[in-house]
Amino acid sequence: MDSVSLMNRVDSKYVFSNLLLPQILEKSMPYYRILAIGDDRIFSYRSLYYDTPDNKLYLDHHNGRVNRYKIRFRAYQETNVFFLEIKYKTRYGRTIKKRIRMHGLETELTRESINFIRENSPVDSKQLEPKIYTSFLRMTLVNKELTERITIDHNILFDNGHVHRDLPKLAIAEIKRSNSNGHVSDFTGILENLGITPRGLSKYCIGRILTDDSVKYNRFKEKLLFINKIHKQNDLP
Repeated sequence: MDSVSLMNRVDSKYVFSNLLLPQILEKSMPYYRILAIGDDRIFSYRSLYYDTPDNKLYLDHHNGRVNRYKIRFRAYQETNVFFLEIKYKTRYGRTIKKRIRMHGLETELTRESINFIRENSPVDSKQLEPKIYTSFLRMTLVNKELTERITIDHNILFDNGHVHRDLPKLAIAEIKRSNSNGHVSDFTGILENLGITPRGLSKYCIGRILTDDSVKYNRFKEKLLFINKIHKQNDLP
């Protein structure tokens, strides 16, 4: 896993019904290994996202701004490991992530966290405040050539302290590679054969929309309609 941590990468996201997960995993077996710790292959994650009072980081994403940032604390719950993470999306479509080990999810930034944010982003750390918790289950696949890492998230929950929402029927796969050229992903082929095409979806942005009626979301309406379609299809006999 260390050799495919891919802190500087190109990624592609896919959104689909979790009913397809068994079929996708079965088709992936010849090409990928799955991360296991002991007997566990599905792991619990919990994140706390920070933003400014006027939601600048959210709006940068909503408005399609390049060179944008996300700032979050993340807990790997089975191993009791915590990180403060800064994700930077460049104008060239690369994702660059920097992180430091922490002692927990901070609801108020410590001096160490403030300094890390100042050193690694242009965001004014004094303006940041906690906005929303996200929780989900994750499986991680690595191709046998160790050039690609895939995360599959499901059982996604959002909680802003006042409103709790969940997306129990949704799965989000993200293919992470150091370079988008010179390698054809077997996982991409598996998804495309099932009619699943790339579709960007930010858990942070969707969570904000679902838990806060005041945030602007007109550019995300198509994504919300697609999520609703998946849930309605799952309700069919």
